[in-house]
Amino acid sequence: MDDSQLLPSRYYALAVAVMIGVIAGAASLVEPRWLLVAVPAGALCAVGFYDLAQTRHSIRRNYPILAHFRFFFETIRPEIRQYLVESDTDAVPFSRTQRSLVYQRAKNVRSDGRLLR
Repeated sequence: MDDSQLLPSRYYALAVAVMIGVIAGAASLVEPRWLLVAVPAGALCAVGFYDLAQTRHSIRRNYPILAHFRFFFETIRPEIRQYLVESDTDAVPFSRTQRSLVYQRAKNVRSDGRLLR
């Protein structure tokens, strides 16, 4: 981050959610229908600030709000791969099953799988 940048780009989503929440919250004092924008923006702000405070996932801490999109796309990945790309067992350079096994072992999660090459 250079000196001219006030906010790192990884926090832009949280900054936009805060700005929309503040503006919509102020506008809802005049027109109550703005609560339809202010409440979801406030919920996104709460999620973003919780992501900054938690210590379990570094991705969520470094990329608040945006990390949830990554996790969402990671959950629908098998369906996308089934119809659009190759299978999980294609090794380029490691298959997805091998990589997930290594991730589980790195987090000390019990895994009964073996690495096959």
